[in-house]
Amino acid sequence: MLKKKTTTHTDNDKQLMMQAMDTVINGNFTPIDTSSFTDKAYADKLNQLIYTFLNANNNFVMRLNESMLSIGDSATIKKMLDQVSAQNVSIQNMNDSSRNLQESLNRISDETNLIRETTEGAVKISQTSIGHITESIRAVESSAAEVNSINDKAQFFHDKITEISSIIAMIKKISSQSSMLALNASIEAARAGESGKGFAVVANQMTDLSKNTSQSAETIVKYVDELRGSISELITLVNNTTTHLNENNEMIQRSVNDFNTMTKQMDLINDSVNSIYNSVNTQSEVTDIFVKSMEDIADSYAMLGEDCLNTGKHMYKISRYIDTARSDMARRFSNLTTQDWLHIFMVDHLIFTWRIYNNLAHFEHLKITQLNNPKGCKFGKWASSQTDSRIIDNSLFKNLVMYHDNIHKYGCDSWYAAEDNDNALALENFSKALESYNNFSATMEKFKKHMNSIGYTDATEIVVFSP
Repeated sequence: MLKKKTTTHTDNDKQLMMQAMDTVINGNFTPIDTSSFTDKAYADKLNQLIYTFLNANNNFVMRLNESMLSIGDSATIKKMLDQVSAQNVSIQNMNDSSRNLQESLNRISDETNLIRETTEGAVKISQTSIGHITESIRAVESSAAEVNSINDKAQFFHDKITEISSIIAMIKKISSQSSMLALNASIEAARAGESGKGFAVVANQMTDLSKNTSQSAETIVKYVDELRGSISELITLVNNTTTHLNENNEMIQRSVNDFNTMTKQMDLINDSVNSIYNSVNTQSEVTDIFVKSMEDIADSYAMLGEDCLNTGKHMYKISRYIDTARSDMARRFSNLTTQDWLHIFMVDHLIFTWRIYNNLAHFEHLKITQLNNPKGCKFGKWASSQTDSRIIDNSLFKNLVMYHDNIHKYGCDSWYAAEDNDNALALENFSKALESYNNFSATMEKFKKHMNSIGYTDATEIVVFSP
């Protein structure tokens, strides 16, 4: 009878063991209730196996936690994206500047070409003007020669008139002498009386001839004087005209010299303009190559930025996979200490903070419900469940709760700004959330020491395997 009862108890324990093992196989590693077992050694052994398994996983979970401490910190990725973005903006500005330079050079080339054409036209006009002025000089020189010829002839007439005046003076002298002879003849005829009548007639005729000759000579002298005066005026006018022609000719010659100098300078300017035009064209060709290179660099940087963005998204996905495994292992397949959980809380909120950045960077799209419930996360639940006055009355604990709540608050503010497409405000609030996390992390390290001082000393030793 005793044997049958023992067999019944053993069968019952086997059945309970099988049920407990099925529970473990289904992923529930909660230690079993030993009170239902007749022989508690079976239950204790299974629980020992479960605790050994869970404790063995502690190191794995904490190693995952340390991995997420590195992977979850997206500061490096953010810095890389910020640098690529800033460099992309700089390169785009350089690209725009190079295009503006290209346009400016094209305008300079067009304007230089216009100056070159205008200068060449001015040189041609100057050369034509010099030709016309040279012809004018020849005409003036010819006119001066003709005027000089007129002057010579007028001088010749003046000399002849002087000779005529001398002849007239001689005629007047002869007339005067004839008049004296006629007077003497009249006197002699009067003395001769009747016999001197014939001589008196001759004397009268000579007197008349002398008078007529004298009158004619006076008239000729009058005309000659008038002619001499006119010729003198003509000579003066001709001399003045010759002087003016010579002066004008000298002025024109100076103008020709100035034109020649100006033409030489215009030639130099034209050569310089042609040189500038050729240089500008060469520079324009070089600039075209530079612009093409800048466009290629801009395209390459755009591709690099896209690659970096994809890398960030890829790293985010990897971190999410690892974080999911870490969270599942921590909740279901480990037996973590309070010190372990405090370290996990710190890593949780590092990941949480950078997920705020991932949201505004469009690596993922969070829901506001993932941000606005600070008491719903693991730390929030743990903090709310504490009743030990050594914990809840401690200033470090209170600061932890404050910094923790601020992380969630600024996370919500960043989310709303991102929804409004205000990336600047979203980034500003992310920075505030990151600052709150840094305070949370620093305070957590101090709080862990406080917890150690009040008896929470156990912590999983993280074994890192060498590669």
